[in-house]
Amino acid sequence: MDDFQEIKARSLGGIGSLLMRQVVTKLIFLLANIALARLLAPQIFGVFAIVSFIVQFFSIFGEVGLGAALIQKKDQLEQCELSSIFWFQQAIAWGMALILIFTAPLLVTFYPSLPPVGVWLVRAMAVSLVVSSLKSVPILQLERNLDFKRIAWIDIAESVSFHAVAVGMAFAGFGVWSFVVAAICRSVSSVAAVFTCSRWRPGFEFDFASVLQLLRFGLPYQGNNIMAFVKDAVTPIFVGIYAGAAAVGYINWAKSFAFAPLMLSEVFGKVAFPSFSRIQDDHLLLARTVERSIRMMTLILFPVTGLMIALGPDLIHVLYTDKWLPALHTYYLFCFSPLTLGILLPMYSAILALGKSKIILVMTTVLVIMEWGFGAVFVVKFGFVGIAMTQPITSISFCYIYKYVLERSGIKISIWANILAQLLSSLFIGTAVHYVAGAYSATVVNVVSCFIMGLILYAATLFIIGTKLVYEFKD
Repeated sequence: MDDFQEIKARSLGGIGSLLMRQVVTKLIFLLANIALARLLAPQIFGVFAIVSFIVQFFSIFGEVGLGAALIQKKDQLEQCELSSIFWFQQAIAWGMALILIFTAPLLVTFYPSLPPVGVWLVRAMAVSLVVSSLKSVPILQLERNLDFKRIAWIDIAESVSFHAVAVGMAFAGFGVWSFVVAAICRSVSSVAAVFTCSRWRPGFEFDFASVLQLLRFGLPYQGNNIMAFVKDAVTPIFVGIYAGAAAVGYINWAKSFAFAPLMLSEVFGKVAFPSFSRIQDDHLLLARTVERSIRMMTLILFPVTGLMIALGPDLIHVLYTDKWLPALHTYYLFCFSPLTLGILLPMYSAILALGKSKIILVMTTVLVIMEWGFGAVFVVKFGFVGIAMTQPITSISFCYIYKYVLERSGIKISIWANILAQLLSSLFIGTAVHYVAGAYSATVVNVVSCFIMGLILYAATLFIIGTKLVYEFKD
């Protein structure tokens, strides 16, 4: 129990540090995204999304899950083991970058809507792939040790460097190059920050047996990441080819706007896997921890997402301008993800902590089939909004799939009992704010006032129907 209390204290401290990070980085992202949305056309966002996808495609297949294997491993890590992993990943990163550089002319031919400069955009992004690989092992050591204070500062440095360069270059008229140069600057600043915060340095030693041992967990885990990547690839691959770069720009913008409430879930996701891995043998404790995580995450995600749905058109009008309104219905559908992620992420982290990476791979494969099967059909029939129509189907389905998998492993989780009060309160305040906002013109003052009024009303409602939740959150 003492070990658990220490893990709990370090995890909560990590959540605090990462929450601070998220507040800062999300504020930077929000302000920069508003500026970029005003300065650049949707097609430019789409071009960068397609170029990023091409580079990430090679990056994700170059990864072999060794990072997750390092975090999940119970035993102490040796210097030889860490150095071997570092050099192994360097070899893969350089190989992927060289392939990208030489095949870029062929790759961009799949996208008629890309400008001629697309070849050099891909080659420039390959540079960031190599640079970013340098930080892989030291940043994973920080995560394994739950040293999230340093990680928070590293992430802030990344965010500042990327968005400062992107906005500055966009204002100067560099178009899509604003994103590409910003991505390279982000990689360089991130590596510098990581090696400043970490004392670890790679040694000139390599033991393939150490790498092979970690690959037994890493390969199935990375297979899951690859399938998740393929799932999301329906937008840059199918929509990019079928509907063009502008449609991709609308979709990516709608997704990033809808996913804004995921600040807490991103923090939780970084902390949950290493923390849950430390208590994986105590099934009852793990089950109660997952349920409490669901309660606390939905306590925040439900009302914030509900208010963003209620105020969607007004927020777009005052922040991003009406040129983004064609993506409004896409945005509404993407909001199903933040509504359900507070339920899904704790269960997913628990499954992974139990070492069930192969089961996760199977489930992700099913998700890919659903996303591509439904998504492609919906896009052909309804236009680019069809890609978001899969969100309600997959989100709700996987709540029950994850629950079933945990129960088969002896982890019994109740969903409805842990979300009902938050859900009812959020529905009430979302409806009330929607009607109040409709009675006034869309101005910054009115939108902010409605949002604050909704949060106050939510707190009051929750005190009436879910008092215990409020005190639990305070504790």
